[in-house]
Amino acid sequence: MRKPIIAGNWKMNLNHLEAIAVTQKLAYSIEDKDYDAVEIIVIPPFTDIRSIQTLVDGDRLRLLYGAQDLSSAEAGAYTG
Repeated sequence: MRKPIIAGNWKMNLNHLEAIAVTQKLAYSIEDKDYDAVEIIVIPPFTDIRSIQTLVDGDRLRLLYGAQDLSSAEAGAYTG
């Protein structure tokens, strides 16, 4: 049976440091049994992917990460 997926993005509403903080808080608030039950994916704006990748890989977090497409807007509820 496939493992359920929980994925979320924050559009273009967080800056670089906020994206790292949100990802850390999420990762450390989830219990091991929950990681075993579902795949948890964060999908940051394009400008934050490298930071999230470094955090997840460096700290060996059990989160997955993905990418959004692009928007020409500077901030707001747009895919980033």
